[in-house]
Amino acid sequence: MANPGWVVVLLLWTVLAGGAMRPASAAESPPSGASGGPPQRGPNSVQAVDHAILPGGRIVIRVIFRHELSDPPAVMVHYHPAARIVFDFANAVSAVGKEPIAVRQSGVHNLHVVQTGTRTRLVIDLTRTFVHESTVKGRELLITLQRPETTDPGESRRWWSSDAAADAPKHEVRDVVFQRGPGGEGRIIVEQSDAAIPVDIRQQGKALIVDFLDAALPPRLERRLDIRDFGTAIRAIEIYRVGNHVRMKIELEGTADYSAYQVSRQLTVSAR
Repeated sequence: MANPGWVVVLLLWTVLAGGAMRPASAAESPPSGASGGPPQRGPNSVQAVDHAILPGGRIVIRVIFRHELSDPPAVMVHYHPAARIVFDFANAVSAVGKEPIAVRQSGVHNLHVVQTGTRTRLVIDLTRTFVHESTVKGRELLITLQRPETTDPGESRRWWSSDAAADAPKHEVRDVVFQRGPGGEGRIIVEQSDAAIPVDIRQQGKALIVDFLDAALPPRLERRLDIRDFGTAIRAIEIYRVGNHVRMKIELEGTADYSAYQVSRQLTVSAR
C-alpha cells in the first residue's frame, strides 16, 4: 500500500457570528506518531494561530500545537505602558511567520508569535481591559477574551474612584506571600479567588503598582511589610483598598527589573 504522505487539513470552524477563523499558517503538521512511528519528544511547536469574533464582543484565539500540551502556559498581564496579555510556552518553537496577525476589532489590535531559543510567546496587543480564560484541548489552546461585566465607561471610571459603587466586589485577594528565590530575586505570590480578576501592573518611579480591579481584601491582609532584611530587590510591600479595587504597592531597590505572570488563580511578581 502506498504511503499517503502528509495530508494538509483545512480546518473550518463555524462561528456563531458567522465569522471565519483566520489562520496565521495554512499548513498543519500531522499529529505525533501519525506515520506509525514513536511519538517525537523534541520541543513542541506552534503550528497556527486563528481568531474569531463572537457575539457580545467576545474574541476567541486558538493556538494549534504539533503535540499535546502537558501543562497550561504561564500568563502575564500588563496595562502599562502598553496593554497586552502574554502567554509563555516553555520548550516550544514557532512555525508561524514573524509578521503580526492583525485583528483590530473589539479591543484587540494585533497578535504576535515571538520565539527566543526554545521558548515561544503569544503576545496579544489590547486597546482596553479584558477578562481572559484559557482552555487546553489536546493540541489546541483556546483563549477567550471578554469585557468585564462592568462595561459602561462611567462604571469603568468608578472602579478607580474612592466613591466606588456600593455593589460588593466580584473578586477577592485571598493571600499574599513573599519569598526569596534561588537566584536572589524577590517573589510575591498573590492567591486570588478566581483567574478572571482584571489585573493592571505599571511602574511609578521606584515603585511597582499592581491593581486588582473589582476585588475585595480581607482586613488581615491590609498592611505594610518591610522586607529589606531579605536582601532582594524588593524593599517593602504595601497592600490596601482603593474604592472597589485592591492596590499592592511594591517598593523596589534602585533600577530593578521585574516580571509578572499568572497561572490559574495565582499571580507571581518577581523583581531582581
